[in-house]
Amino acid sequence: MTVSPARLSAHPSGEAGQPPYSPEYGDVYHPAAGAWQQARGVFLGGNGLPGRWQGRERFVILETGFGLGNNCLATWAAWRQDPQRCDRLFFISIEKHPLRPDDLALVHGLPHAVEPEPADPDEHWRRALAAKLHAAWPPLTPGWHTIALDHLVQDNGREQSLTLMLGLGDVADLLPGLQASVDAFYLDGFTPARNPQMWHGPMLSRLNRVAARDATAATWSSARAVRDALAQAQFEVKKRQGENGKWATTVARHQPRFVQAPTPGGLWPTPSRRDAIVIGAGIAGCSAADALTREGWSVTLLDAKVGPAQGASGNPGGLFHTIVHGDDGIHARAHRAAALSTWRRVKGWMASGALPGQADGLLRLDPKQDADGAKALLERLPWLGEQATWLDPEQARARSGLPVPSGGWWFPQAGWMSPSVACQLLLDTATARRQPGGGALLSSRWSTRVHALKRTDGAWQALDEQGRVLAEAGSIVVANAWQAQALLDTLPADQAVAIPPVSAVRGQVSVLPCDVPGVIRPLVPVAGQGYVLTLSDGRLLCGATTQHHDQEPEQRLSDHLHNLNQALRLGALPPGTDERQLAGMAASLFGSTAPSGPITGRVGWRATTPDRLPLIGALPWHAERLAARPPARAEQVRMLPRERDAQGGLYLIGGLGSRGLTWSMLAGELLAHWVCGTPCPVEAELRDALDPARFLARQHRHA
Repeated sequence: MTVSPARLSAHPSGEAGQPPYSPEYGDVYHPAAGAWQQARGVFLGGNGLPGRWQGRERFVILETGFGLGNNCLATWAAWRQDPQRCDRLFFISIEKHPLRPDDLALVHGLPHAVEPEPADPDEHWRRALAAKLHAAWPPLTPGWHTIALDHLVQDNGREQSLTLMLGLGDVADLLPGLQASVDAFYLDGFTPARNPQMWHGPMLSRLNRVAARDATAATWSSARAVRDALAQAQFEVKKRQGENGKWATTVARHQPRFVQAPTPGGLWPTPSRRDAIVIGAGIAGCSAADALTREGWSVTLLDAKVGPAQGASGNPGGLFHTIVHGDDGIHARAHRAAALSTWRRVKGWMASGALPGQADGLLRLDPKQDADGAKALLERLPWLGEQATWLDPEQARARSGLPVPSGGWWFPQAGWMSPSVACQLLLDTATARRQPGGGALLSSRWSTRVHALKRTDGAWQALDEQGRVLAEAGSIVVANAWQAQALLDTLPADQAVAIPPVSAVRGQVSVLPCDVPGVIRPLVPVAGQGYVLTLSDGRLLCGATTQHHDQEPEQRLSDHLHNLNQALRLGALPPGTDERQLAGMAASLFGSTAPSGPITGRVGWRATTPDRLPLIGALPWHAERLAARPPARAEQVRMLPRERDAQGGLYLIGGLGSRGLTWSMLAGELLAHWVCGTPCPVEAELRDALDPARFLARQHRHA
């Protein structure tokens, strides 16, 4: 996929007051009568809004052309002004040519702080909401961007929110892979004569794949081809009296002759039970608890430790960032989506001082790259400059404050944070959410070790070592990292699942006190064959080791020496330090005779998968169960049967590996999609790449 920013120009007629004009398509963005008039009359009115979302917990809108954002803003204003609004409004929109931030500000007259308050209420709302949209505008990289635009808390603690899922790329690339149940369609875009791909009949005819029961659609176009395509998609189509210069518009209601059952690994409706058990309170489990309670689910969080983030998530600091690959394949796209999701969530916490860390960028050294190679890559993937900038060695040294040995990539939407504080903030946020009756949605129980799992009478149970029920719920989420395998092995044979391969990888980090002579503290986090970062209290964190099949819980002097070697290579230790001096430094700081003081290091185990991608989704049946009831097309990951039904299911969130903080927030959003039936925050092929059933599907493909 690729993204090409929009170009705006004056109308060819030269007449003043004409709407913004697109030279690519030779067309205006909206009628001269006004964008909001069209949004309200054609799209909101044509879909029966706001009436149809009233009293609903969740309502999903899909727009096929974001343009200047006026339909989104008008819908947002209507939702805001409606006292009976739905609790969760998802506004999904696709745009191949998004506006640059400056152009977005220009078309909406931003900034306007010095201008008088407009008398027109519509103009007031447009300005106010456009300013919020501009502040949240994403980097223009391909794929889905999930943006929390609005959040309201009622007096009874009930939360309401509006989420924009902005898909940047061609509609032909993004729409076929969208996983969502859409209640209303806004079919918008430049005229079919100038933008035929947006109105391509075969594409529109497949809208029934994502249409919810009784979904509606509306468009300003009354072209016969558009109406025929909607009819083929099993919509009942009608012409509607036009306005503002249009003699007719089109409205439609989805009336399918047959509703196909969801595929086992596809999007399922919201279960009848809306409660879940989450096992494990590391960053994965805390993110899961936050995401599920955001959807109004009751969650019981169980952990064997005395509090959250006692495992690998307990390090004093950790990095989050994207990666750069020349082919922009699955790994690069998935990491980009994950890093942006985390950056959007944590930067506000950091700005308020609630979360120790830095979200202003990260330098990743790349000694194999040079300026010419980086330039060629940026020319081949021009949008890459939105997420990465090449710095030559001199620029890298100036940016980092370290005498780094090479140039590298500067990632502006990246940084570091305290994992344990992030976990606590996620739990605090979840705990503050309330059920309709006023009770908390999240209940956390510490020092509670789950020994076994079992499903009985339509409910999942977490059992202790004596077989007593610790908790019961409609769904269960296993989030206890590498220990998940042993827990899943306790399932009875008729409930057994295929357990994805996960390795426990030992890692040790080192923390240097503030007063170590010669240590250079980086201005920004620096990674590349290890990493260094300056903690909030001025100490230097460096690491980390990677040791497979190693169960040693105690810190080792040799591992601290390894970390100091990495810090030396990155420029954080005095240049010219030799091995003997380094060994002496390690012994004085971390050896058995070192003076007592603050914790100087930490050991933890990361759960890592063979393909270095997380595991998020419903667990598939065990191979023996599949053999007894072989599924059709078992080589396709979404066709593999799962351990779930209309009441709930068994889910896994784990395998986050060494980039757990990068994955943390997206992992929770994706899990909520699996469990609750919310729109999927990533493209279908990325969803499949993170599916726990992918290894089983590969076995069938190679059988």
